[in-house]
Amino acid sequence: MKWNSKIKQYGTFKSISIVLSKLFKTQIMKFHYLKLNIDYSVALKHIEHIDLDVKELTYNDFLLGDKTVFCGKKLELIKKRCNDLSYKVYGIVENNKLLYSTWISLDKLSLPIVGSKYTLLPEEGLLEDSYCHPSVRGRGLHSQMNFFRLAKLYELGKTKCVAIVLDGNMPAYKVQMKSGFNNLGYFYLGTLLGISVCTLRKEKYDNQ
Repeated sequence: MKWNSKIKQYGTFKSISIVLSKLFKTQIMKFHYLKLNIDYSVALKHIEHIDLDVKELTYNDFLLGDKTVFCGKKLELIKKRCNDLSYKVYGIVENNKLLYSTWISLDKLSLPIVGSKYTLLPEEGLLEDSYCHPSVRGRGLHSQMNFFRLAKLYELGKTKCVAIVLDGNMPAYKVQMKSGFNNLGYFYLGTLLGISVCTLRKEKYDNQ
């Protein structure tokens, strides 16, 4: 099931290359650096269409999620974020089941590689990862919750928003483009023969 979802998301060639690269401790991925100026009125207009109850989540809400998704290191990361005031998480719980979760960061941009942490500008917020239960997919929640997060960031004093999208993840990229993001450039992240590599120079995009 996981393999089929990876192929659907990234394509057969890219999925196979990811597996092979792990065998040789070499995996370099390309990411797009996206940014926008938050338009609060536009965000509010889009979230009017959300027909499910959205709330701020707690760690215990994730214990109601899919056990194959929310387990081990994933839950450890969630607990760490829930205890960090610079993170906020929102989502949908219905009938004791976690249907949706989505994060924002108010202070830092952390990448999945040791030592790759960047400080956001005071006016910036970051869209972090989202999860959608299969039972509510196809209802436009990713797009609606994107605007929900933009509205929340604005209410928390942020006027700009950053998003990082893996090259080839077209569903995520399309959602961000429809939300009004601009693609400012790209960078590479990963490991080369076991050595961490990150080419992001955030200061290059700070004034854009």
